[in-house]
Amino acid sequence: MAAFFTAVVRAPVTGIILVTEMTASFTLLLPMLSACFAAMLVPNLLRNPPIYDSLRERTLKGSRMNGS
Repeated sequence: MAAFFTAVVRAPVTGIILVTEMTASFTLLLPMLSACFAAMLVPNLLRNPPIYDSLRERTLKGSRMNGS
């Protein structure tokens, strides 16, 4: 779950904190760190922008097309 959140939003610390709070356990902290590292690395290598950057660009394009 933390790795998915990291890959989509690019916020690894937030994802790790959310999962740690939900599970109330630190036993999976090291595997989560490595999964989040991989989840940050792969989209960066593929030059895939974070979801909020894509949505912002789409919104700005829409407002330019509407003449606002």
